[in-house]
Amino acid sequence: MLEEGAPYPPEPSSANWKPKMKEFYTDGARIEAAFRKHIHRASPKQKEDSHEVIVCHANVIRYFVCRALQFPPEGWLRMSLANTSITWLVIRPSGSVSA
Repeated sequence: MLEEGAPYPPEPSSANWKPKMKEFYTDGARIEAAFRKHIHRASPKQKEDSHEVIVCHANVIRYFVCRALQFPPEGWLRMSLANTSITWLVIRPSGSVSA
């Protein structure tokens, strides 16, 4: 399970949630490393579809979705995710992504 954190300073900022800037640097680096580890296109040699289930906090999922779709990372807090929601990303061998 990936740990919650403050992935990137959001725009617009939140009135209810104000982590210290240091948290964005430490949490953000950790969450970005997790994105690079788990979200990528398959090897060209792969012949079958693969599926990964990632269980983590909505902050991490929202950031992953922004990065996967090549949206500005500061927009991650503009999305709303309910508890126990399911987010599905499709990453094609060409590199195109849909959510």
